[in-house]
Amino acid sequence: MGAAVAAVGLVTSITGTFLPWLKSGSTTRDSYEVLSLRDLAGLDGVAGGVVTSIWVGLTPLAMAAVALHVVRFPRIAACVGLLFGTISGTVALLATVQGDSKGALVGISIAGPVTTLAGAVLTIVGAITVLTSTRRSAVRTPGGNP
Repeated sequence: MGAAVAAVGLVTSITGTFLPWLKSGSTTRDSYEVLSLRDLAGLDGVAGGVVTSIWVGLTPLAMAAVALHVVRFPRIAACVGLLFGTISGTVALLATVQGDSKGALVGISIAGPVTTLAGAVLTIVGAITVLTSTRRSAVRTPGGNP
């Protein structure tokens, strides 16, 4: 059950990164388009490259978590899911806290960050469920030790 919740969370988070994160007049931009504006924000050096690499790397990280679960490494997949949820959830939480800037010419659009945050929470909850669940591979024999 935890793996299914984590999978839904991964898909929801990745979907949220493609929803609007920034609005400028009547134009909205998703999180990847916002990253392309980093040169204007003065993040064109090493810091900007690191931020971009980490954010763009979220989708392959989510795919790795799913692939690890498919090949029967659920606990490693859960750890990857925790990493994914922590990164995406932190960024989405920061953007969500800034809130919707109603009436402002440039502001944060709430749809993308909230969706990404909800997915990150589901991912973390599912991953913790997988990590704390008991293994059922031990066989008990009557009157003996497992």
